[in-house]
Amino acid sequence: MRAYLGLLLLAFTTPLFALDASNVLIVANDKAEGSVEIAEYYQKLRGVPEGQLIKISASDKEEITRDEFNKDVLPAIKKYVLEHDNILVIVPTRGVPLKVKETDTSNDSNLQGGFIPGRDFASVDGELALLRQGDYQIEGAFENPWLNSEERLTFETKILVVCRLDGPTVEIAKGLVEKALLAEALGCYGESFLDTRGPNLEGGYKQRDDQMVKVADAWKAGEIKFVHDTDPAVLDLSTRAETLHYYGWYAGSQKPKGTVKFRTGGICIHLHSFSAGTIRNPANNWVGPLLSWNATCSYGTVYEPLTVGFPYEHIFWDRLVKGWSFGEAGQVANHLLSWQAVFCGDPLYTPYPAGHAELHKRYRDAALARMVPQPEGAVPVNEDGLPLLTPVQQLLQARADDIKSLLRKEPKLALESFNDLRFLVSDMELVTWLSELSGPFNAELERRFDDIKREIKEDITNTAAFERALEDWKGLPIYADLEKYKLELAEEQEKEAAKLLKKAESTNKPKKRLKAWMLAAEAAAHRFAESGVAAQKLLDEIKADADAVTEMKADSDKELAPLVEKAQKELDKGKPDRAAKALGSEWRWHFPEGEQRKAAEALHAKITEALAKGN
Repeated sequence: MRAYLGLLLLAFTTPLFALDASNVLIVANDKAEGSVEIAEYYQKLRGVPEGQLIKISASDKEEITRDEFNKDVLPAIKKYVLEHDNILVIVPTRGVPLKVKETDTSNDSNLQGGFIPGRDFASVDGELALLRQGDYQIEGAFENPWLNSEERLTFETKILVVCRLDGPTVEIAKGLVEKALLAEALGCYGESFLDTRGPNLEGGYKQRDDQMVKVADAWKAGEIKFVHDTDPAVLDLSTRAETLHYYGWYAGSQKPKGTVKFRTGGICIHLHSFSAGTIRNPANNWVGPLLSWNATCSYGTVYEPLTVGFPYEHIFWDRLVKGWSFGEAGQVANHLLSWQAVFCGDPLYTPYPAGHAELHKRYRDAALARMVPQPEGAVPVNEDGLPLLTPVQQLLQARADDIKSLLRKEPKLALESFNDLRFLVSDMELVTWLSELSGPFNAELERRFDDIKREIKEDITNTAAFERALEDWKGLPIYADLEKYKLELAEEQEKEAAKLLKKAESTNKPKKRLKAWMLAAEAAAHRFAESGVAAQKLLDEIKADADAVTEMKADSDKELAPLVEKAQKELDKGKPDRAAKALGSEWRWHFPEGEQRKAAEALHAKITEALAKGN
């Protein structure tokens, strides 16, 4: 992204008017799979009036030509908007084209000449935002007259909010509606993460980083718990657990080493020139991956925008914490229209309305009163002023009904769906409802817990499934049994780990490195033992010795080579049981960077797969 040197002052404003479903026009593409389905789902959950959903017939590709835009996309939408003064928001659904490619590059200015003049590529949404502006110059960009305004959007503004329900899959696009409704009504929780690049920048890039730092001011004002990282490198998001909101820059994409899963309600954005170059690919650019990682909203740019063309994050977050909706906050922070920005998410999503803490409590109390049998004589809950209560109840009840239906056919899948639901409503204080819903799972959970204990009895270090259960089953009736077993397991593991650590320390003194490593590695595998932590420190100490590493690699390869060779021969003969016996289990404790240790691990996986197939 090329730098832009203009600096904006932050405006402070108190909202006086809020958008609602009556201001929304939904646009679906009847040639794109799932587009109409998403549109109708949004209309139902948000209560968009009948007739405010139109269908176009256009290419289902993300990128189209200007001629295709003018012929297949623009006419029907423009006609409807100009005939209806109530429409302030357009919601294209997945399948409506994303961007209009360059028509003619011969008249493009270069960077020194301004870069922007002459270029007619743009996001589809950036063009639709200007439907009430009359004729305007397509080439170049259109300065947003509403930029940084203190006033809420009205018809007189002549600017439209355009937010799409899009993403890598139809289900992800529909999920944007669900998460927005739940978070708006019941609250959004978790620790947010601001990732700026630090002070060692110059020119427009330093200016942009300074603007991004102001996100922290908005988060503080909104009492949003967050961490601010100023290291120049972009953090691997999988190293953070349960992040809510995210704002960072500047990398083309991220391939996390582990799992990333944002909390419900999270608005997650990464500033990069082509962050929204595609939205449907969960592995490329940024917006698609962020949405696939459970973000509720995101935004980005489809072609090179310059930093001036990427919505200003300090304005965006300032308005959000003051009670503006995602759609309004995004558009008032968007400097250039007929340009590159695109917003993904429910435009009406308002995570921090005035008095939101008390409002969320009222919603929770009312939702529980509807979904959980109340004691006789309970005082009725006042539902006045809770317009999202019915759609939230319907949404949660539909999830519960699907789980109950699945339970009869696929108990394992039903439990996975139940855990997904529990994550969706984490910290929303629906424990009594979840506990009641979990009733039919008790027998299945007890069976799985018995399987877990049986696996650990066979191998006391095989605790991966138990560790997952400790995370996944929080708040369920069976959790007390897990905690009790954890104490028993820790005591049992400590006995074994302490013996192994003592031997490892003794063996390490005469510098029998591989043997010391193997003993310490086995001790460290006792994850609930205090001695396991000490064993890990010994492993780190041994690995810091370059000579020890060289020695361990050689000795490990020498010991494991004949075992790997013999096991491979048995597997080649179609005898995985004999291959497993030949390979044994001690290979697990060998130095992991040795070639034969890696070979043993790969072979073990093949043997396990063959045994599972019954070959």
